[in-house]
Amino acid sequence: MGLDDRHYVRNPHGASGGLGGNPFPTGLAGMSGWSFNTWLIVINVAVFVLDVLLKPVVQGVITVYSLEAKGPVQISMGVLQYFGHFSTSTALQEFQIWRFLTFQFLHANLLHIFFNMLALYWFGPMVEHYLGSRRYLAFYLLSGCGGAMLYLILNVGGIVYYKSTGQHGLPFLLVNDPAMPLVGASAGIFGVLAAAAYLRPNQVITLLLFFVLPISMRIRTLVISLFVIAVFVMFTGGQNAGGEAGHVGGALIGWLLIRRATWLNWALWLPLDGLKRKGHHAFGRYASPDEAREYFTGQPGRRPGFFERRRTQREQSDLDEVDRILAKIATQGMGSLTDRERGILQRDTERKRGR
Repeated sequence: MGLDDRHYVRNPHGASGGLGGNPFPTGLAGMSGWSFNTWLIVINVAVFVLDVLLKPVVQGVITVYSLEAKGPVQISMGVLQYFGHFSTSTALQEFQIWRFLTFQFLHANLLHIFFNMLALYWFGPMVEHYLGSRRYLAFYLLSGCGGAMLYLILNVGGIVYYKSTGQHGLPFLLVNDPAMPLVGASAGIFGVLAAAAYLRPNQVITLLLFFVLPISMRIRTLVISLFVIAVFVMFTGGQNAGGEAGHVGGALIGWLLIRRATWLNWALWLPLDGLKRKGHHAFGRYASPDEAREYFTGQPGRRPGFFERRRTQREQSDLDEVDRILAKIATQGMGSLTDRERGILQRDTERKRGR
């Protein structure tokens, strides 16, 4: 199969079709069964609903010191948020590392989860299609962890600076109580947005400002605007500066990982085969337009041997690298390729012609 057989090359950048003309599926359309992106949405919504239902029965209360109120403030939350939120104190003092993951599935209110899931619904499928299901899951969760890590670093820096100088006006540093909770999927979603801006920078989307006024813009413009707003809020210490730190951290990790997709190849061996076996789950089969890759397929009953797994892993890694290069051609043109990337494409073409 040569370059002309790939859907990356057959569909020119910005051509019509789909959402703004990309060959990637958007939303849940075109999928046979559920993708990992769909599962993320379902899990987030289920956790939110469960937390709301349990809150009248059992809830937790956290006391934090507020600089604005100049005194202690009590924060009431559902039991799932209480045991799953992320904070500097739980990460460093109590060493509850699992909160780097659990906070990503918790939300403060209905609007919070609505806009997060809407963004995941729009932009997640194109990133999952590019990375594959397992690598997308790793990408999403690592982006969320990156948001928590940047929040942690800036909060520790802000506390140290405040204790040493008595000032709390240094840009970017977060001078808030280390017990202040952080929740939300938006750190991982900002990673997804950064990846979408890399994959389809010039794809035009239409947003409804205040749900009334339609505004069309490129994905790259949207993501850069959101990133600049987040950085500005952090710089000025505005409202939700901690949340914006999570957004920036997630976007930076997503920006890095989508350019180094092979760093996620370890995720190809995540033990998720049982979830994807037909007859036991909601996953169906989804293939790219050229049938070159299949993501949500059942696994054979026989477990492959060591050497077979190693050979499959190498072949998958080579295919991932070729697809990344072809996606780069679609977004940046042939002139952007390095000599190494041109050599990889040449070897891939010769190998397929020799079949």
